[in-house]
Amino acid sequence: MDNLIQTLKGVGLKDKEARTYLALLKLGPQSVSTIAKKAALNRSSCYLILERLMKKGFVEKLIQENNSTYRAVEPLYVLDQLKTKQYELESKIENLGVSLKDFDQLKNSYEVKPRVVFFQDETGLQNILENTFSSSEPLRCYASLDELSLLLPNYMPRYYQKRVQRGLHVKAMYPANEQSFLHKKRDKSELRESRLIPQEFDFHLDIMIYDHKVVITSLKEKFGVLIESKEMAEAQKKIFDLIWKATADYDQKITEHFEKQSKTRK
Repeated sequence: MDNLIQTLKGVGLKDKEARTYLALLKLGPQSVSTIAKKAALNRSSCYLILERLMKKGFVEKLIQENNSTYRAVEPLYVLDQLKTKQYELESKIENLGVSLKDFDQLKNSYEVKPRVVFFQDETGLQNILENTFSSSEPLRCYASLDELSLLLPNYMPRYYQKRVQRGLHVKAMYPANEQSFLHKKRDKSELRESRLIPQEFDFHLDIMIYDHKVVITSLKEKFGVLIESKEMAEAQKKIFDLIWKATADYDQKITEHFEKQSKTRK
């Protein structure tokens, strides 16, 4: 019984509401007086609790020959209702995410003061990655794929899929290694353009630049900082674009090298 009460409390019922629902589920359709007695409540409190349970979709009221009885909604139907609410909430979250660009345009109508946000651990990094979906332009990224994949092994495939669904493009630079080469081979399907750069540029950091934001994450130490500054973002974009242009020849040669190695193995 205690486990069932905790389960019901986990989906939004208060303690007395959970006990009343379970009592009614056990009794079948009953009058308020019978329910109140079984749930150890006075009649007035029982009325209020039943009203709340009806609003939450756990109880139905039956009227027959001017007599009112109440019955518990089957748990399976309650589950279906909760799933429907979940889908509706996910839809609202999705719509809000799509509208973030419009909200940002409103914010950009006045001068935004620079701000700095610190984050840490896997949850903080996931939140920052989710923030990239608000970008109004392709992302510019430097990344250490080995460490990023180890840090968020389950989240990163979902992130790539979600980014593609949003139609968000990426220009990314990775230190040249086998994993970066294999990642680069998926560029077309993952809306990405990659450059392999010399391994000495592996600073064990993940850097993302988009809109007026610069995100720097220390993958080994699991913390980072989001800097919202138009001037800093514009400067970092120019630096990125210069490195991007300067590494074109290296990227071509090292990619050919890995392709030859791959064919040799086969």
